[in-house]
Amino acid sequence: MNANEKLYNELWKIKKVRSHTFWITWDKFKDLIPVKNPKLLDIGCGIRPRIPIKGSYFLDLSKPALKTLAYYGGICRHGDATDLPYDDNFFDLVNAAEVFEHIENDHKAAQEVFRVLKPGGIFCISVPMSMKYWTKFDTKVNHVRRYEANELYDLIIREGFVIKWYLINNPAKSPLYKNFASKFLSTFPDISVKIEEKALLPFTKLIEKIRKPQWQTENFVFNLEDASGVIVICQKPI
Repeated sequence: MNANEKLYNELWKIKKVRSHTFWITWDKFKDLIPVKNPKLLDIGCGIRPRIPIKGSYFLDLSKPALKTLAYYGGICRHGDATDLPYDDNFFDLVNAAEVFEHIENDHKAAQEVFRVLKPGGIFCISVPMSMKYWTKFDTKVNHVRRYEANELYDLIIREGFVIKWYLINNPAKSPLYKNFASKFLSTFPDISVKIEEKALLPFTKLIEKIRKPQWQTENFVFNLEDASGVIVICQKPI
């Protein structure tokens, strides 16, 4: 069992699943996927899927999370993003939220996503940005990297995707807050998840509604130079 699997087995023991409709990406996804029988895959979502659970596919290292998703009708596999257990050209959409920063060989994972997507299929990736924002929290949750803007651009473009939209998503940048969160997570993992579920995520959603963030299409690298997080929607060319 690797470090990521051990950590998230512990965190995802709680059974409460956050609905896919909570996340800002769903408003975008529902306009991009086929209306009839879409094939959707969420990689490493734990108990926070960005797609409807019933009938969708899920790949994760956390067996407790997979058990919960399967209970609600998800088609679940235990596995690694660098070796996806699916056929070529199978999915209409693949989502990977806060996953690629954990993967040593992120280019291999991107190649696998490209392989299993249908031509014209959508790939959504969200990651933390900029090593200048690295804190003890990144170490605690087993991040391999925070992406620099040109590094993320290279990952997406070199592996064959076309960037369609992106949304700058700036989580807390304060080292003091992040280092405290790391300590609290280490000491009280169950309580940490419950606080995030009941307070932090709803507060973040409220701020999102007030600010009404806008998806962007141009100046990808330039606009991400000072970002601490981003969501990128890409497409496999037809």
